[in-house]
Amino acid sequence: MNALIAMLAQRLKGLRGEGLRGQLVKGGIGSLGVNGGRILLQFAVAVVLARALGAAGYGVYAFALAIVTLLAIPAQVGLPQLVVRETARAQVEERWARMRGLWTWSTVFVLAFSAVLLVPFVIAWTVGIPFLSEDRASALLWGLLLVPLLALGQLRGAALHGLRRVVLGQLPEHIIRPALLVIFTLIVIVLPLSYPLDAAGAMALHLLAAAIAFVFGAWLLLRHIPEQLHGLRTREYDARVWLSAAWPLALLGGMHVINHSAAVVVLGFFATDADVGVYRIVAQAATLVSFGLTALTQVVMPHFSRLHREGDYHRLQQLVTQSARAILLLSLPPAIVFVLFGEWILAVVFGEEFAVGYVALVILVSGQLVHAAMGPVAILLNMTGHEKDSLKGVATAAVLNVALNLSLVPLFGLEGAAVAMALTLTTWNLLLRRAVMRRLGLEMLAVPMTRKTRHD
Repeated sequence: MNALIAMLAQRLKGLRGEGLRGQLVKGGIGSLGVNGGRILLQFAVAVVLARALGAAGYGVYAFALAIVTLLAIPAQVGLPQLVVRETARAQVEERWARMRGLWTWSTVFVLAFSAVLLVPFVIAWTVGIPFLSEDRASALLWGLLLVPLLALGQLRGAALHGLRRVVLGQLPEHIIRPALLVIFTLIVIVLPLSYPLDAAGAMALHLLAAAIAFVFGAWLLLRHIPEQLHGLRTREYDARVWLSAAWPLALLGGMHVINHSAAVVVLGFFATDADVGVYRIVAQAATLVSFGLTALTQVVMPHFSRLHREGDYHRLQQLVTQSARAILLLSLPPAIVFVLFGEWILAVVFGEEFAVGYVALVILVSGQLVHAAMGPVAILLNMTGHEKDSLKGVATAAVLNVALNLSLVPLFGLEGAAVAMALTLTTWNLLLRRAVMRRLGLEMLAVPMTRKTRHD
């Protein structure tokens, strides 16, 4: 993996001296390391919770977490990506008061939205939610308390990303939080408690891990803010512009969440808790295929914004093409492993009751491979100010996803949900690739389908 990052940097010989190439190598290796750790820890969380809760208990946990993730959309309001983009721009333009104002404004906004969101749902839980079982309702209540912590944690990471502290920006949410959740879960399992761990208890442990990770992330940001911000009292606000950019990003983030959570929610209403648990496991396993996409996106995100801001589309095309090739090379090995040995892996690692998800796993792996082959298409649009085009494509895919899940899940269960997700990923990426070609004249594919782009 490190060799792929070095190859990516070496191929970009036209970039400014050693500056950007050095940042790509350093940030890329670090990001791959962090994301590799994140993947391993996510698997550790899934294995530990699946073994501790069983398929049905894990299904309750997954259903509650999916509902919480959907409810958290308004609390974030699309701010993390906005903070990355605007922090990078403010640093380039040396507008330190604007950077300080952006961070303050986004924090207050998240806290206000979280308060608005939490109060009615706590009241609803108190009086009872008819369509939820007691186990689901208890897990959901603990999960709701996660909303502000997760949203604020992502803002802290976004600020570090914008400052080109790629690795540090990912540590709290990608490493610290899942690592603590694994540790806390193992401690509870080992301790001779009078009651077994259930879905609500697992969600409470998740809340504790998130709180500690948030404190750690806030400390990291304080240690690495630019020197110009030390002692700076002035804050420059541009709320109208930020809100104008944040709403499309919020809707975009919401569509992403719907795409990733729709199957779990629909399965929760039309299938058993065990089916929900199995699907959640195979969906997490399939995301290994797009590991390279996730890792390299964190590296190139601020550079997309900077190169576009400078109007250097030739170097931007180079960066896009080489990152797409690195992503594709990283995606093929896990795809092959899951197709050949997926059933055995599910049975041995997670338990025999999860082996029934093998067919769904193969279908999801196919969709994730298409997703990875298209490269960081959504991030490129978002980082270059074309979030509305990104929103249109993702919104279309989200509507398709919900419609397909409602049509296929009642008939085909796990496999129906997997087909819905695979078709959604394919449709979404094709739509966004067309938008990139139209707006920026750039080709996203690792192996271009056209001989020339507008900026060759």
